[in-house]
Amino acid sequence: MSTPDGTLENADTSSGGLSRRRALQILSSSVALTGLAGCVRDAGEGGSGTESGSEGGSDTEAGAGSSGTDTEAGATDIGTLSLGVLVPTSGPSAPLGKAQRQGAELGVQFVTESDAFDFEVDAVYEDTQTDPATGRQKAQKVVEEDGVQIITGALESSVSLAVADYVGQQETLYMSGAATVALTGEDCNANTFRYESNAAQHMAGLTDFAASELGTNWWLHSTDEAYGQSALNQLEQRVDEQDLDVDVVGRTMPDPGTSDFGPQISQISSSDADVLVLPETGGDLINFMKQANSAGLKDELDIIGTALFAQVSRGALGQVAAGTYSSTLYSHKLDTGDNRQFVEAYQNAYDTLPGNFARVGYELVRTAARGVQAAGTSDHVTVRDTLEGLEMQTVLGETSYRACDHQSVNPVWTGEIVEAGEGTEVNLLNKIDGPETVRSCEETGCSF
Repeated sequence: MSTPDGTLENADTSSGGLSRRRALQILSSSVALTGLAGCVRDAGEGGSGTESGSEGGSDTEAGAGSSGTDTEAGATDIGTLSLGVLVPTSGPSAPLGKAQRQGAELGVQFVTESDAFDFEVDAVYEDTQTDPATGRQKAQKVVEEDGVQIITGALESSVSLAVADYVGQQETLYMSGAATVALTGEDCNANTFRYESNAAQHMAGLTDFAASELGTNWWLHSTDEAYGQSALNQLEQRVDEQDLDVDVVGRTMPDPGTSDFGPQISQISSSDADVLVLPETGGDLINFMKQANSAGLKDELDIIGTALFAQVSRGALGQVAAGTYSSTLYSHKLDTGDNRQFVEAYQNAYDTLPGNFARVGYELVRTAARGVQAAGTSDHVTVRDTLEGLEMQTVLGETSYRACDHQSVNPVWTGEIVEAGEGTEVNLLNKIDGPETVRSCEETGCSF
């Protein structure tokens, strides 16, 4: 287990192409049309009134236009980079889309005002409506009518897969913020990159810690949809790969939208489990946790999830979330990369603290722009080749997109949810470095 290594000032207070059949399944499935699988639902994205801003000072002046450590060189004659930003501003994922759009807007401002880039960014914003068919239509619109050179966004897994399928056949690139493993796995294509940590990486902040610190008799619970299936599969693979002394004593996978989790809670309570592993998101996570708390399940075993760190989860649960643990993808308290500048700029722009989706929107724009700057052109093949393995400064520190699957190599943390006033905050306990979170290239099933 890795331990805090300076990434926090105070760890105690911190927190190819898609097959045609697969595309038709995505576009026709009624579950996919409304599902939010494959993304950590950090709506709100701001502070709950119980968390403070970034701790300590900064060696550089904060602000979206601060060049910070941007050193990518190479003069370009692009003038203006046309960028499509696809986010849901209507439908079930609208709150998440709002946060991702705000992050993207700040990223556009950063690039335009920074001396590190020889071009400006002109963004075209479109609403995916939390719908794969609409997302694909919007991708087609911004490319064929607006002439954008790079698309970013589409945070839901089903929408992202539909957009990636379209982009895979075009002379453009797509920078995705979804978490489904398939996007950089069996359904990968050469024109798609993913900055968000995927479901396999989520497991890195969960399995090792739970096995060594919480217990070895595990019950696995998630809804029976794409993200839950993918997450549990990746969890079991990581347990095997790490040769962890874990006994999975049971598993429950109710349908999405289940209102009464009593039967599942009863099964878990009567088992020999000492750890409940909860790779669950959104409304299903919130409803399950409230019912589990009322039934006293929190007093019987330890709970660790993949989305309990998210502000939307903790905001909805209040102190019900206290005492649980979570794989953690981002915290505004991180002292990594240029996160302090990002937090200050985001607070100045939106009068709230950034959360995970704002962070993703911000970096989708910035990493795309850094690829263009380093390539010296907006030609999609040249930018694509340049982005593969390019080391870039982000709010999480130095990261890169792997050449084999175009997955960003991000670190992941394990966090403990603790009481803070009337709400909660996340104390970061340990860090798993980026190379330790990703699957090997041979395991992905990705082939360009």
